[in-house]
Amino acid sequence: LMRVFSTSRRRSSLVNTRRIVVLRAMALASTSSARLPPLQPPHLSEAQQELFDDIVSTRAGVVGKEALFDEQGGLRGPWNAEVASPHLGKHLERLASAVRHQNSLEPRLYEVAILVVGVHWRAQFEWYAHERLARKAGIAEAAFPLIKAGAPAERLRGVLKPDEAAVYSLALELMRTKRVSAPTYAATKVALGGDDRRMADLCMTMGCYSAVSAILNMFDVPLPAGEALPFLDQPADAASKQQHRAGGRET
Repeated sequence: LMRVFSTSRRRSSLVNTRRIVVLRAMALASTSSARLPPLQPPHLSEAQQELFDDIVSTRAGVVGKEALFDEQGGLRGPWNAEVASPHLGKHLERLASAVRHQNSLEPRLYEVAILVVGVHWRAQFEWYAHERLARKAGIAEAAFPLIKAGAPAERLRGVLKPDEAAVYSLALELMRTKRVSAPTYAATKVALGGDDRRMADLCMTMGCYSAVSAILNMFDVPLPAGEALPFLDQPADAASKQQHRAGGRET
């Protein structure tokens, strides 16, 4: 019996030791540097440098330098990942630029759709950047907490303009069910003037920013220091790390 008890204690001790090692590794990972190192001149390939310069020249005036650059001078948001793989990244950047400059939808419409995508992905940086752009585009202030909470479409009627509410309804349904019902599609198309191009642009806008949100989440892109987290319902280790980076502030 003593041998059995002794063997059991050794096994228990070994298990506890392994747990401690795993927990320490998790703690170290949660406080480590960014998953992608900041890519910046002069340590860039020719293709990376070309994309870096293009992003800086086209994005600084849209999102602002605080959102574009991190504290070390590297690119923030999805842009650092794009530079890490410039041959693919340049095409995503071109699509995102086309969404902004060649979209048949007005900014107030495509920004509603982008916010819904950001909420679906719980993408911190996505909401941080596009809440400001949506506000600038003229979205009613009362709509933001409802959109962020994923409120049912009927609660946005009378808060958003009719065409904005239709876009919200379709975007919410697509994100939640991965489908769009015939009535929702038809109602949104009517609200957008029966224009097939506008429907296609709406879909491609959401596809583009789903890709952007995936990048933001996979690479755990932080907000600028001192900015409050839009979403707190995420894994505890990620929330703790983001709060540490953001100076401990919450919303």
